[in-house]
Amino acid sequence: MTRVRSPLAAIALSGVTLTLVAACSSSGGGSNNNSGSASGGATSKSSSSASGPQQAANVNDIAATPRDQVKDGGSFTWAISQTIPNFNYYNVDGSLGDLKSMWAGMLPRPFLYNASGVPTVNTDYFTSITKTKDSPQTISYKINPKAKWSDGTPVTWEDLQSLWKASNGKNTAYKIAGSQGYDQIQSVEKGADDHEAIVTFAKPFTDWQSIFDPLVPKSLTATPQAFNTAWKSKPLVTAGPFMWGSTDKTHRTYTILRDPKWWGNKAKLDKIVFAVYDDPDAAVQALGPHTVDFDDISLGDTVSNVKAASGYSGIDIRRAGGPYYRQITISTKNGPLTDEKVRQAVVLGINRQAITSAMIGPLGGNPKPLQNHFFMSNQAAYTETCGKYCDYNPGEAKKLLESAGWKMGSNGYYTKDGKELDLTITLPAKTPNATQEAQVAQATLKGAGIKLTLKSVSGDDFFPKYIDVGNFEMTVFTWQGTQFPVAGALSIFKYDPKNIGQNYGSGGSEEINKLLEEAATQTTTEAENKLANEASTQMWDNAAWLPLYQRPQFAAVKSDLVNIGSVGFAELKYEDIGYKA
Repeated sequence: MTRVRSPLAAIALSGVTLTLVAACSSSGGGSNNNSGSASGGATSKSSSSASGPQQAANVNDIAATPRDQVKDGGSFTWAISQTIPNFNYYNVDGSLGDLKSMWAGMLPRPFLYNASGVPTVNTDYFTSITKTKDSPQTISYKINPKAKWSDGTPVTWEDLQSLWKASNGKNTAYKIAGSQGYDQIQSVEKGADDHEAIVTFAKPFTDWQSIFDPLVPKSLTATPQAFNTAWKSKPLVTAGPFMWGSTDKTHRTYTILRDPKWWGNKAKLDKIVFAVYDDPDAAVQALGPHTVDFDDISLGDTVSNVKAASGYSGIDIRRAGGPYYRQITISTKNGPLTDEKVRQAVVLGINRQAITSAMIGPLGGNPKPLQNHFFMSNQAAYTETCGKYCDYNPGEAKKLLESAGWKMGSNGYYTKDGKELDLTITLPAKTPNATQEAQVAQATLKGAGIKLTLKSVSGDDFFPKYIDVGNFEMTVFTWQGTQFPVAGALSIFKYDPKNIGQNYGSGGSEEINKLLEEAATQTTTEAENKLANEASTQMWDNAAWLPLYQRPQFAAVKSDLVNIGSVGFAELKYEDIGYKA
């Protein structure tokens, strides 16, 4: 499973191996140019060989094929890692990488991104998106008059206005995944006609291109009740090359169908079936008999998965620099971890290099831990912000604990007030990579006098019953990044004692909030990146988030299935996916 880090949310993949994936751009985010074709998009793509997790930053591997060389018709099965608790991506329960894989073919997106993460206006939905004024920052969204929702109503400026009002955080009855960007908007008003929305910001938003992605109908956002519950079972209204088909609870599948009312290029496929495999090994095994035709095998035990999938006939392994990273989240509100010194000792007592070497070292190269909370190591804005936390240091961890009143016990673990320093890490079942990471953490924490107990829970329960509600001491999962790393930051790093949101461990501080808020209002990405790195430095001291490593992306794909694979920070065009003619 994965959580996505988007400007409003961050997607996480539970035991897999984010959804924040380390979201990043070559310059750290969107740019401010007026046309909507940013000069600084995200990077982290590569179709190079499987060896070496650090890969080229402007290439992906999707078997790109012109539409006239793609067959009409057919279907394929896409493996996902969990059932969907809410199909509203903006709802806190819906910010899932698996859901993004579905809605990307069914909902409007303002921009499309190439392999370098550079956006261009998605003209199927918008004829133009233009910054018309710097002060106040004003954006004109001109909607394609052909664009209609599946219920027959046109896509209009009111859809943007309603989404802004639901997502700006002012009405707490809306259970939103995040408010960043929307909370900086002053107004969304009708332009020349119903097909133009004028968005005016109260203060500049550097990554303005990241919002309204996806756009959803005003029927979903009109009331908190609709927002929170209307799409729990399925999306009721769509607008894309595919539309909603059905749910098969017995076989745990979701099907989307070619939409005959779609006004753009006709989808090549008749349908796409998303099949739930909460056991990543089972999904890989299903590639052999072609029960599954596409599986992001990065989301599990990557080394074993690549080896297994490579042995199946008719299956290609497609590779790119990954938009995923692994992170340990440390609660600040449960047990001994409420003490910052204890959390700092945990950070120093986990050997991240040992975890990195174990998990992706066998893929080749010289993998290093991720030393930044925002940027990937092959991106221009990346710098090591970890200071004294960069390396494993059990001796320093012990000094911190002793300064906090802990005393070493006869069994090698610290105690205080008669209680042993025994922490629990909550893991989704059937995710061997998460277990292996936790076992390495357990062994190395022992060297710092800290006991770590592994707790396995149902994959379907992992997020809703444990992570989303802050019911854990430590946990580990994958974040999936977007083209706008800083825009997605507040949704997972904002300290708000009244609302967990996606800051599942309630970490952070008002000082960190201020830095991130200032970063999001800069007029250049360079200034934004500088403030983000300052925030990352403070976040190491706060010790609520522990980045582990960037995951290379590997996709196992049926050999004749084209225009799909490892995308990095690019986006798929679902209407072009199909079988080679």
